[in-house]
Amino acid sequence: MKKLVCSFLAIAYIAFSLNSVAQQVIASAGGYYEGENISLSWTLGEPVIETFEGNDIILTQGFQQPYNFYLQQILNIPMGWGGISSYLDPLNKGVEEIFSPYQSDLIIMASMDGVYYPAQSVNTIGNWNFETGYQIKAENDFDLTITGSKIESPAVDLAGGWNILSVLSACDVDVANLFSGFETLQIVKDVAGANLYWPAYNINTLGNLVPGKAYFVAAADAGTVTFPECAKSSAHRPTIQKPVNTTPWNDLHYTASSHTVAFPAEVFKGTGILPGDVIGAFTPEGLCAGQLEITNQSTNTALTAFANDEITPENDGFETGQMLQFKVYRQETDQEFEIEVVYDPTLPNMGQFAGHGLSAVQSLKLQSLEIAENSAIMFEVYPNPSNGQFNLCMNSWPENLQILLMDSRAQIIESFELSKKPNGSFHAFDLSYLPKGVYFLKLSDNQFSQIRKLVIN
Repeated sequence: MKKLVCSFLAIAYIAFSLNSVAQQVIASAGGYYEGENISLSWTLGEPVIETFEGNDIILTQGFQQPYNFYLQQILNIPMGWGGISSYLDPLNKGVEEIFSPYQSDLIIMASMDGVYYPAQSVNTIGNWNFETGYQIKAENDFDLTITGSKIESPAVDLAGGWNILSVLSACDVDVANLFSGFETLQIVKDVAGANLYWPAYNINTLGNLVPGKAYFVAAADAGTVTFPECAKSSAHRPTIQKPVNTTPWNDLHYTASSHTVAFPAEVFKGTGILPGDVIGAFTPEGLCAGQLEITNQSTNTALTAFANDEITPENDGFETGQMLQFKVYRQETDQEFEIEVVYDPTLPNMGQFAGHGLSAVQSLKLQSLEIAENSAIMFEVYPNPSNGQFNLCMNSWPENLQILLMDSRAQIIESFELSKKPNGSFHAFDLSYLPKGVYFLKLSDNQFSQIRKLVIN
């Protein structure tokens, strides 16, 4: 009995001090202990061959048994859309079992090629893969604990095109250092956020990649990124808060798909845009789906415009093919201004919304205060959708109004010039000769410019 007591004291010493000891026999019986940050399993009468010194480990002792390290990582999953990943290889890999305690909180989870949608009994992801990150949408905030083993070679192979990057480190990782040797990198951006790293425009609002999160990465060609060694894991993190909306516009809906628009510093010169001004991106229906506050006109910056969430019934963002429209809100004087932009033709989308689209502004024009005061011109297109026969009604008809009809790629099909009409009157159009599809009407003169989507079916 005395020998048994001494054996268990030896085990306790090993488990909690983790100092190296001389070879000895542990325990006269097998067993298992689990504490908050450590668990220990041992087998009957086998000698201790060495101990391991470190934090947050699980130690398996025995003469012929290798070490198995089973760590824990807490993923903070916020309500709404976000991105998650793990720096552990989970013991339990099935996503259905991992999320089984959170069925009332989880809405959907997706990788680049799979989806887990419990409400629709769809699971094409199957097992959790630490080599990729995931998009996730939650009904409520919750914390998910991943138990698994350390990844010995923390590297991720990225394909050409878009990827969801997992953060294979327990420490924050500087994004610029991580991709310093990745020559074909195009952009790294938040999942359902506005922070990004865009080397071509010297824009870095991302700073560090955070353990537990995931990020969209676009590359011109395939390559590999290797995460640095991490000395100590990061602390439990609170949910990241979204910026406060200081404009009269609607709050943003941060969806997983977005379109990034670069605003190089030179486009602000001589425009009258001031620090504190907020640029908003608007859908043709008038919904604000992206915001950018100007803090320094001498620094390149970018606006993130968010897509419509396809799993919600309401319209909460841009649809593919819609043209981005911009306004400026000046907080100091509580004024709104119209702005017109010209896009850099070297980027693919040129202001036409696409999921993970990229555009850059080449020049912009801020309308003067007098023009902005007159910009409360309202118009309506009805019926819409139509067979091509519709009416354009305006509360105030400007002088020399020009109307451009554009296709879904912003190519001009026709132009119309209408003379001033009585306020509140309408003009009838007959475009029934056009093929079915989505078109855009751009109305402009010296005082205002607006775009409205037109559907012909």
